[in-house]
Amino acid sequence: MIYAFIRSYIGGFGRAILDFYIANNFVVNGIILLYALCVYLAHISYLNAYRSILLALGLDLDKILKVKAPLKIDLNNHFKKISWDQVRRSYWFPFLAPPKKIMISLKTNPVLQEMFSLDHIKQMLDQQKTSKAD
Repeated sequence: MIYAFIRSYIGGFGRAILDFYIANNFVVNGIILLYALCVYLAHISYLNAYRSILLALGLDLDKILKVKAPLKIDLNNHFKKISWDQVRRSYWFPFLAPPKKIMISLKTNPVLQEMFSLDHIKQMLDQQKTSKAD
């Protein structure tokens, strides 16, 4: 009874999609789970790239969060010396995604330089300091 009630409300196109899902639910669910696993590994890849950049800048995240004073290191000069190939190889997974995002990107040097610009790194460090202070 409930099944017939739902089918009457979703219309002709909705019924076609529902029938396709019922016929192929194993494949559809497998694709969704595979993508979810890729997003999870891409988040880990993003965090490892961030950690690798901080190490290349000569920053220790634990020390930064403990000290409330502003950074005394010249990030501009150190940022130019980052080896983006080394950052790209910091984790084996070829995709990355920022936290709380589900769109994955191929981990290439231009994508890394866009995601981890100097302004973005400074913003992330300030955000971590303020969230740790709370």
